[in-house]
Amino acid sequence: MRAFIGMIVGIIGGFVLGIALSSFIGILGMMVFNQPMGIKFLPYFTAILCAVLVPYLDHKNAGKKS
Repeated sequence: MRAFIGMIVGIIGGFVLGIALSSFIGILGMMVFNQPMGIKFLPYFTAILCAVLVPYLDHKNAGKKS
């Protein structure tokens, strides 16, 4: 159950992180190249990445506490 909650938190957090990162890349592209830039589907990629990493890191850290 803890891994499932970690996965859900990773999906939501990764999606929000991807939106923020995509906005930052777009703003940086406008400042440097005078045209919007970005990575297509970046929020989805970061959501998948965080959905895998959060439960893995939680499991790794839970083993150190015992």
